[in-house]
Amino acid sequence: MQQFNDPKDAARKFEALINELTYDELIMINRMSADRIRLMQKAGSLYFMAKFNVGDTVYWKGNDGTQRSGQIVRLNQKTATIKTKDQGQWNVSPQLLSK
Repeated sequence: MQQFNDPKDAARKFEALINELTYDELIMINRMSADRIRLMQKAGSLYFMAKFNVGDTVYWKGNDGTQRSGQIVRLNQKTATIKTKDQGQWNVSPQLLSK
């Protein structure tokens, strides 16, 4: 892959390339880009999820800014299901959790 020292130079070259593509080629690149983004997001979730196990006590800040805690009862594909003593059950992104 070609390296660019100036990001503006890379953007200009990329824009020139895109302007020469057909509609079908642009659709194909769009799909490839979206697939790559989904793959990167999934890898990020798996990285954070690997830090936790069922039974771990975890902490996170709720939407209202209050500190919450609970025990992981299930590790889902994108979230951890956490049972708290007083607020019931929560599905929380692993990026928001700490031990």
